[in-house]
Amino acid sequence: MNPRQRRGLLLVIVAAVGALVVFVSVLAYVGRVRADARASVGELTTVFQVQSAVAAYQAVTVGNLRRVGVPRRWMSGAFVQSVAELQGTVAAADIPVGAYLQRGMVVPAPELQPGQREIAIMIDAEAGVAGKVKPGATVDVYSTFDAAQQGSSSAACAVRILNRVRVIDVGNLRSEPDAQQQGVVNQVVPVTFALDSDETLKLTYAESFSRKVRLALVGGAKDATPPFNRLCHTPEAGK
Repeated sequence: MNPRQRRGLLLVIVAAVGALVVFVSVLAYVGRVRADARASVGELTTVFQVQSAVAAYQAVTVGNLRRVGVPRRWMSGAFVQSVAELQGTVAAADIPVGAYLQRGMVVPAPELQPGQREIAIMIDAEAGVAGKVKPGATVDVYSTFDAAQQGSSSAACAVRILNRVRVIDVGNLRSEPDAQQQGVVNQVVPVTFALDSDETLKLTYAESFSRKVRLALVGGAKDATPPFNRLCHTPEAGK
């Protein structure tokens, strides 16, 4: 090996040693940065992040979520950390992609009590509290009945047929022909109730024979004064 070759080999060795030193220095620096980061944020824990949006009142499933690590020091007790916590729950409102799932975002799914029936009827969108009725809401149900075509003693009545009943589901808005006015199309929405057997019968009768069925949202635990259940107009004699 001539002197020129020896010098070349020496330069290659020096370059390799330098590259190794740089590599080791970079690894040491990265290790220090990671150690400092762990020291600053503390221990990590696992929470759920929403990876596909969940609509209001829909079940939150494992397919909607992914597990991510967050510093335990930044957490509160509100975060959902177990899939078991989601059993029997639905989204309380629309949950967007990227949100960290917290307990306040889900509520228990409505369930039927022993002896209750699940029954759905079509409610006019305007008569259904203008879209404010949601699953879990408490409502009164009112019906209006026209006076009979024959008999002067007949009277038109507005009747509260159901008091403080629970809504368990509200469907999507749809168009439906008016049964009483030809050529008229109404905007209706299916509303499902949880009722006992007597209430189910009253609602079925009202849907079939009343002129219109209306819902009224109810607030509070009870009425301050007992409300009227029926209001009728009786024509004057001889009219």
